[in-house]
Amino acid sequence: MTQAPEPSPEDELRLAFGRAIGFTVAALGLLLGGGVLLILLAAIFFRFMFGG
Repeated sequence: MTQAPEPSPEDELRLAFGRAIGFTVAALGLLLGGGVLLILLAAIFFRFMFGG
């Protein structure tokens, strides 16, 4: 069996930046999506609470 060639430092750096950017985008998406969901749930809750 042959081993896969070792990635160059440039490839490793590109992969690290890609993972960091991906994690940041995912975290922002979850935070913003959670915030929107919370606002919608609060609107529904207060509508029933105050008979709107």
